[in-house]
Amino acid sequence: MPVDDKELHGSSKASELAKLMRCPSYNPTDEHQESWTSDSSDSVISSGSDSEDQLFKVILLGEHGVGKSSLARIFGGVEDLQDVDCFIFPGNTYDRSIVVDGEEASLLVFDIWEQDDNHWLHNQCMKMGDAYVIVYSVTDKASFEKASELRIQLRRARQSEDIPIILVGNKSDLVRSREVSVEEGRACAVVFDCKFIETSAALHHNVKDLFEGIVRQIRLRKDSKEDNARRMASSKRRESIGKKAKRFLGKIVAKNNKKMAFKQKSKSCHDLSVL
Repeated sequence: MPVDDKELHGSSKASELAKLMRCPSYNPTDEHQESWTSDSSDSVISSGSDSEDQLFKVILLGEHGVGKSSLARIFGGVEDLQDVDCFIFPGNTYDRSIVVDGEEASLLVFDIWEQDDNHWLHNQCMKMGDAYVIVYSVTDKASFEKASELRIQLRRARQSEDIPIILVGNKSDLVRSREVSVEEGRACAVVFDCKFIETSAALHHNVKDLFEGIVRQIRLRKDSKEDNARRMASSKRRESIGKKAKRFLGKIVAKNNKKMAFKQKSKSCHDLSVL
C-alpha cells in the first residue's frame, strides 16, 4: 500500500515511522504471485507469514531511476498486474514469505528512500533495516558513485554492526548503454565489504536470487554470531604460550597475504550463500 505524502507531512516524526512500520503492505493474490522457492526445497510460497522471529526488514537504497521500485514490485508479485499505476512511485512496502533452503522467512521490503526527500526518514532508514540493498544502474556512472556514498553513510550509521549489505547493478540487459563494468561493481563490493550481484528488472534476471540471497546473508550472520558467543564462552581460560605464538605468526602471515585475500574476496563477493 503506498505511503501518503500528505499524511507524512501532517504527522510528528515519531508517528511517521510508526505509520510506515504498520502500513498494510501489498500482498498479491495467489493467481498473480510467482512461486519463489529455493532449489533445495519442495515447499511452496505463502504470503503474509506472522512469524515474528523470521520477519526481516529490507531497505532499498539508491538514486532515482535505478530500478528500486521495479525490483520491489517483482518481489511483491505485482509487476504483471494490469492496474499498477498506483504502485510505480517510491513509498510502498511489500510483505512476502519465501522458502529458502527449506525454511520459511518473511521479508518486509521498504521502497521509501526517495519519499519527499525527507531527511529524517532517510536517517531512520539507515537505522531500522535488518539488511540493505544498494541499487545503481549499470548505464549510469553517477548512480554507481552515489551507491558508494550510500555505503559510507550506512557504515557511519551502523558502525560496528554486522548487517548484510548487497550492492546491486541493475539494468544489466542494456548492454550497449553500459557505463559500469561487472569488474568495477565487484571491486567496489570488495572495497566496501559487501556482496554484489547484477540484475535486470526488465527481464526478471537474478531478482529471485537477490532476495533469496538476502535471507541467506541474514541467517549466516545470525548463526555466526551464535557460534562466536559459544566459542567465547568456552575459551575464557588463559591462552597457552603456544597459542600466543601461533597467533603472532598468524598476523605476520596475514600481512604477507593481503593481495591474495583481496583476490579471494573478489571471487566470493558475488556468492550470496556465503559470508
